Amino acid sequence: MKKTLLLIIVAGIVLLALSYFVVSFSQETQSLTNEERSEAPGNFIRLDQGIVHYALQGNDTADLIVFIHGGGITGMEVWNNTIPFFQQKGFQTLSYDLYGRGYTDRPETEYTPELMVHQLSQLLDTLNISKRFTIVSMSMGAMIALEYTSKNPERVKEIVFLDPATTGDFKPNPLLKVPVVSDLLMTFYWYPKAIENQRKEFVDQALFENYSKRLAYFMNFEGYKYINHSTWMHTLNQRNIELLKGLHQKVLLLYGEKDPYFPAGNIAIYQSLYPAIQHHAIPNAGHMPHFERPSEVNPIIYEFLTGASAGE
Repeated sequence: MKKTLLLIIVAGIVLLALSYFVVSFSQETQSLTNEERSEAPGNFIRLDQGIVHYALQGNDTADLIVFIHGGGITGMEVWNNTIPFFQQKGFQTLSYDLYGRGYTDRPETEYTPELMVHQLSQLLDTLNISKRFTIVSMSMGAMIALEYTSKNPERVKEIVFLDPATTGDFKPNPLLKVPVVSDLLMTFYWYPKAIENQRKEFVDQALFENYSKRLAYFMNFEGYKYINHSTWMHTLNQRNIELLKGLHQKVLLLYGEKDPYFPAGNIAIYQSLYPAIQHHAIPNAGHMPHFERPSEVNPIIYEFLTGASAGE
């Protein structure tokens, strides 16, 4: 009886291992090559952790806005409905893909706030950008904006937060901390559901269907599971909202009323740390209100930056 049970257990382990390798082989099947990058708009620059995809557009003498996206794999494409508006208004704009996202390299390292703040600092220095600028950030990008501004207050004029993730509310499943088990969960459960799980971030489902095609494209590059797992373990579970206390810049916070990750009650936390914060709820919008409702969001940001309405 014991021998039979042992054989069943061994057979189960072997079957699980074979299934894991078969399923894994069908995921992340592409490498990020120069051929793939040749189709990307913008430019590329080599920093100390790898090649970074960026776009710097507009007159050098114009006011600069630096756009920092969140943890999404599509990278700076989330600004496609935002940046053209501000370019037409005469701003210079800088957007880039964070490490592990978009067309930027996916280094095998811990994805920490320090890594991403260093990326931003090095990108600005390498591009010889010395003038003061505005930061427009979303979700996880708000954590980078806070960290960078607290270390370089003289560089930043204003900050815009879009559904910021700075309170450390994300709590990864404890099983994701267990070696082997975490690999099994990421492969058999999370990766197959990754796109559908993001549907709840959108109110406009037709827009999500188009966006999901880009998700599918980028998540097929090697490293997607590792990057997300590392980000959960080292960044999204961190809290740095208290850095607001030391800021002297103007701050604007916008959030989608139907964002599943940013409850309206969080406004009180931000106000307690930074009473002068300006905030607006965007109706009929989820986690990316600037992407879903650009005609509402862009003018609010413009007025915050200039004091003038977008129609003037």
